[in-house]
Amino acid sequence: MRTWRNIAISLALGACIAGAAQDTLSLDQAIRLALANEHGIRIARNEAAVADAQATAGNAGLLPRIDASGRGTYSNQYSRLNFVEGIPDVERDGVENTALTGQLGLTYTLFNGLGNFALLERTQLAADLADLRTRAQVEGTLTQVIALYYALAALDQDVAITQRILDISNDRFTRQEGKALLGGAGRLDVLNAEVDLQADSTTHLLALQRRERTARELNVLLGRAPSEPVIVQRRLDHAQGLSEDRLVQEALSGNVQLASATAQVRAAEVDQRIASSLRWPRLDLNAAYGISDQRNEVGIVLGTYTRGLNGGLTLSVPIFDGGRINTQVGQARLRAENAELAEQQARLQVERDVRNAFTTWRTQREVLRIQQDAVTTARLNFERTRELFQAGQLTGLQFRQAQLDLANAERQAVVAGFDTKVAELTLLRASGGLLPALGVQP
Repeated sequence: MRTWRNIAISLALGACIAGAAQDTLSLDQAIRLALANEHGIRIARNEAAVADAQATAGNAGLLPRIDASGRGTYSNQYSRLNFVEGIPDVERDGVENTALTGQLGLTYTLFNGLGNFALLERTQLAADLADLRTRAQVEGTLTQVIALYYALAALDQDVAITQRILDISNDRFTRQEGKALLGGAGRLDVLNAEVDLQADSTTHLLALQRRERTARELNVLLGRAPSEPVIVQRRLDHAQGLSEDRLVQEALSGNVQLASATAQVRAAEVDQRIASSLRWPRLDLNAAYGISDQRNEVGIVLGTYTRGLNGGLTLSVPIFDGGRINTQVGQARLRAENAELAEQQARLQVERDVRNAFTTWRTQREVLRIQQDAVTTARLNFERTRELFQAGQLTGLQFRQAQLDLANAERQAVVAGFDTKVAELTLLRASGGLLPALGVQP
């Protein structure tokens, strides 16, 4: 079983459990909307369709060309004809002449150094490259969609955390005001509680702002109005048991950038064959069936009518062209060498990217574990501190520090969870398994 399927399970879980609320946008729905509406994907698909339509035998010159042509002329003019002695001269005004011709012609290249076959292969490779560019566009867009989806989920949790902290600060401020009225607290304690309440209110508002901006960015990628309400599933599930070496092997066979570099090598090799074919003789066949009917009112020949088939072969041999063919062949050879070097470089970069992504993913998983433990510790500390504060055994400053410690631990855990999910996504894309894991066709 391919390693990317382990990540696919964690991606799919977020989509499967989203049915609790009708208005919840599942990850699967977001992906489908992006595939159908995102402008970059639609443009890439149209360009791929154009390249595919051009990859035909006719465009490569492997099929004959047949043309039909016709012509008709009419004249009405003054004519004077002087003949040899014994034939009376003719002088007339309003002489009418007509001529009608029609032809069905065929042209076909019988041989051009097999350049037409190489050209057909080149157009087919161009179509393959366009498909790979479409796949790269789809991968890039879906990576952004999934990242924004999980970012929105993380921001929803951040908003909930800041709201809870704000509620605690509001409760503390209310309690301090009540104590002050009863003489159990000083004015300084009330002011400190009010300052903390204002700071938490600002933090909560900024969290809401970040959430709204991220929702607008996601809507644009989905082809929806930026103001469209978005509710996502908050739960995150993380992949387990990934193998670095297996991911590297899968990347070397499935990464879209490496596949494009390999296709460029093949295209450059075909370009060399096309350039070399210019050195060969060219043999063209021409054939036509034509009809001609001409009528004259004056003259020795008053009318002609012909019809029939004619054809011929044309052979052309390049002898000297100022070195242009040699230049094209040399350029094609250098481009082929560059394409091979680019493929070698891409292979090294892909392995580097996968190993870096795996290291990031492994590190983020450890960070997430530490942050989750920190939340548990901070929550126990806060509950104990609140009990002591309400009993009057701790100051407001000590309570505030415990409150901040809990808020920071919870928010850092949310960030760590999001960063871990993004690391999974980056690893999945680098290994070439993003679209297969999502069940998406470019």
